[in-house]
Amino acid sequence: MIAVCLCVHEPEPARLERQLDSVYAQEGVEWTLVREEDEVGAGPWRAFERCYERVAPEAAFVAPCDQDDVWHASKLAALKAAMAPGVTLAFCDLRIVDDAGRLLSPTYWTNRVATWDDLGAELQTNVVTGAACLVRREVLDVALPFPAELAGSFHDHWLAVCALALGELAYVDRPLVDYVQHGDNVVGWSQRRQRGEPSSGDRYGVRAARDRERHLERPRLWAQTVLERCPELAPRKRRALERAARAGLPWLAAGALREQLDPRRTLEARRRALRGALLGRGRAARSR
Repeated sequence: MIAVCLCVHEPEPARLERQLDSVYAQEGVEWTLVREEDEVGAGPWRAFERCYERVAPEAAFVAPCDQDDVWHASKLAALKAAMAPGVTLAFCDLRIVDDAGRLLSPTYWTNRVATWDDLGAELQTNVVTGAACLVRREVLDVALPFPAELAGSFHDHWLAVCALALGELAYVDRPLVDYVQHGDNVVGWSQRRQRGEPSSGDRYGVRAARDRERHLERPRLWAQTVLERCPELAPRKRRALERAARAGLPWLAAGALREQLDPRRTLEARRRALRGALLGRGRAARSR
């Protein structure tokens, strides 16, 4: 049984109906719907946490569900078929479409590189879109309760980190979701930026302060949480988590330098983590 976990907040009726129609059209699998209404606007982080807490013990898999996409009829069956022994999460590519269904990109991977075996890299930058994944139920035993919500905290990213700590990820190299882009997306797809191009027009100090929480404090908290909840980890994964939990400046600097050889995996997140760490050190020094 697959628990389809749908969170909604003030949905546009036509989009939600289209999403639900695509869920009901799934072929070859048994599933049940767990729907969470975020009426107070707590946000996706806490809404999905509440939704996952309601997943019945007999559900073997969990499928996160947005309120505005379109699943292909074979999506759940294809992802379930990819769940070989040891695989804790399977995910697929996405077609990028606009609200009218017009194709914007045949693949999600225009700004990214699809790699999924590096826990340290996954802590920094997510490759798993919730709408495109299927997760083993036991991942929730580690993921719940969610840690504190810091900048850059997204439920699918947290599930992917927990899943990769426990086992392996599997990738289905074809789009099984139409990822609908519109003006109300919480997180969406974007065209590839040029290397070094800033992601916003904010001042450097503002960006650095945001980077500290998003790219330094959040991965450190997540690494500490997984280490506390998973006493038995593969040595390579334990080392990756321990380094992220310490987040020492030499390690951050080395990671930022290595990242320049291939910035498309972590989208310069390691450089941003270093910038945030240095900003924090400067603030601490000025406050004494």
